[in-house]
Amino acid sequence: ANDQSGREFLAARGFDRVDANRFYDGLITGDYMVWSQLLSGGNGVRKRVAFALSEFFVVGLGGIEMTWRGPAIAEYWDILNRRAFGNFRDLLQDITLNPAMGVFLNTRGNRRADASGRVPDENYAREVMQLFTIGLWMLNPDGSRKLDATGNPIPTYGIPEVMGMAKVF
Repeated sequence: ANDQSGREFLAARGFDRVDANRFYDGLITGDYMVWSQLLSGGNGVRKRVAFALSEFFVVGLGGIEMTWRGPAIAEYWDILNRRAFGNFRDLLQDITLNPAMGVFLNTRGNRRADASGRVPDENYAREVMQLFTIGLWMLNPDGSRKLDATGNPIPTYGIPEVMGMAKVF
């Protein structure tokens, strides 16, 4: 069917089955699913927007060290398709909670700070601010960088904000 979700695509081909083939854990099934949907699936505009979002909210199949890679990527792809024309905050929340993203950007297993000096991993917090939302520098309405009195660009966040966001994740 042209309008199959990523999950339905994998199921229709048996790629989600637990058997000796281990397609559910392979790298190729997720890649095959996305390209097949882009080249032959319905909802072409939605899928192109989802593909553009995948270039923004990057999850690399090779960087997902987990079992059930195929279904995790299928759900990631389905999120991008479901949220392609929706609310950005909802998209960001769903992507944040996706297992593929959690593994790719180190939020899976992230632990809170404790008395031993352990601090939460800051990778995803930094990515959310730098790449997914506000960017590195404050901007003027025309997209140029805002400058301070000495002519230097004004950062949008600093270490305290990264540490605070890491605590959230």
